[in-house]
Amino acid sequence: METISLCMIVKNEEKSIERCLNSVSDFVDEIIIVDTGSTDRTKEVALKFTDKIFDFKWIDDFSAARNFSISKATKDWILILDADESISKIDLDKLREILSVEEKVDAYYLIWRTYTNEIGRIGLKSTKDDLYEESKIASGFTEDSVLRLFRNNKEFPLQKGNSLSLQMETENTKSIQSNKKFYFEGKVHETALNSIKSAKGSILLSNIVIHHFGDLKSKQEIAEKKDKYISLLKDKIEDSQTNEKPEYFVLFELARELMIIDNFEQAKTYLKKSIELNPDFSTTLFMLGSIYIIEKKLDEAEKLLKKAVALDGLNPNIHANLGVIYSERGELVKAIRKFERALELNPKSADNYYNLGIIYNKQNKKKEAIRYFEKAIELNPNYQDKVKLS
Repeated sequence: METISLCMIVKNEEKSIERCLNSVSDFVDEIIIVDTGSTDRTKEVALKFTDKIFDFKWIDDFSAARNFSISKATKDWILILDADESISKIDLDKLREILSVEEKVDAYYLIWRTYTNEIGRIGLKSTKDDLYEESKIASGFTEDSVLRLFRNNKEFPLQKGNSLSLQMETENTKSIQSNKKFYFEGKVHETALNSIKSAKGSILLSNIVIHHFGDLKSKQEIAEKKDKYISLLKDKIEDSQTNEKPEYFVLFELARELMIIDNFEQAKTYLKKSIELNPDFSTTLFMLGSIYIIEKKLDEAEKLLKKAVALDGLNPNIHANLGVIYSERGELVKAIRKFERALELNPKSADNYYNLGIIYNKQNKKKEAIRYFEKAIELNPNYQDKVKLS
């Protein structure tokens, strides 16, 4: 039977870490906790589950901390979780099943669900009638794919006294490497994808869900986290400029973080630079188009979103924002078609039901408006206070 090492990096997570470890402690074969400077009871709580707790001096590099954590792993597979995440018991059997498949697979994407009680967030799905108990904590969630499970393939033995081992122990380098064939890269939004691809590893998408509760923290905690990410991404861009142009994706990541804190002006600058480097990345076009909608530059927004939908016609968010443009212009029939298409692609979107309710209300079609408003409230009760019939 294949064995699993859970590897985590943590700091001041006493409120969250027990939930995370409780969710998988009976399933994984080893728990590695790397603490980057906690001043609360994080390590004390972690000791209930493992004695493999290591201190790591934070050097503004998430990959360095991740690679240090996986250097301690001794089992067949490595599972990466953060303290504000968990895996449901109903998915653990599926997780064991995919690891027992004889077919050679080196890594898996898992589905990353981020829970929120906000309304209007891009790609939001309702938690109503959701099968996971974890989802009851919030009214909605967004989903993304994250590479969090991969084989623990050693490139060479990590021995006491060699230069790499010295780097691991002294923690005095800005770019700590790993003794693993698969390892993390990137100061922020770190990923093992490049190393797996370089080793010609095979990667599959699983249907196993990681439940992420980080966006349910206080606004101050979220803002502090975003500020740290933004600072690291700006450093990454400045570092890359000494040698070559920064990658379009790093510029996109920075813009995305800036948009979350409503810094649209700076976000716009980085999105334009990203598009110059890669004009065919639909998400960047979508994001810049979304900012133009906020700025009421509807013609510019429409041009970008039409190109985005041509590149990715199955993204409901692009259709929905085109619907917003047509609604703003009074082209209500076109707007209805776009919101209906968005609902076909994401039938659990309370936002698009609400938007259709607004349009039918504008058309004085009260019966239809009420039907869509009621569906929006059913999927997300937070819409109750927003619904108004003229």
